[in-house]
Amino acid sequence: MLRPSFHDLTPEQRKQFGNGLGPYWLPKAVRRFITETASWFFQGASWRHHDFGYAVGGDRWDRARCDWKFLREMLRDAVSQEQGLDWLGKALTAILISLIFYLAVRVGGQFGSFEYRDNYATPQEVLNTYRNQAH
Repeated sequence: MLRPSFHDLTPEQRKQFGNGLGPYWLPKAVRRFITETASWFFQGASWRHHDFGYAVGGDRWDRARCDWKFLREMLRDAVSQEQGLDWLGKALTAILISLIFYLAVRVGGQFGSFEYRDNYATPQEVLNTYRNQAH
């Protein structure tokens, strides 16, 4: 079976997917604060996409690819800051935050966030599981 893609979801499902930035065990208010604070440079880097990849699961290489894609997207956003006098400072700060988030998912993602499994979950299985955990 091919690995399901975040793009297999409808646009509405994509908008509603994910728990924000941070592991599932962080309180919702903390994840919301981190997500809103980091959103000043997270334009296209989708933690939703990353969460979907973790829910689909797979082996350690699948997890590494999910994390690498997340870093790549964060770095792209980091250097895409609005041009201006303080662009370099903003970009460097965003790059630093991107690297911190990347290290956090590399270290912390192995402790219950990534679904290690022999077969990938289907998009519908992922959505069903997410709905049950979200409420």
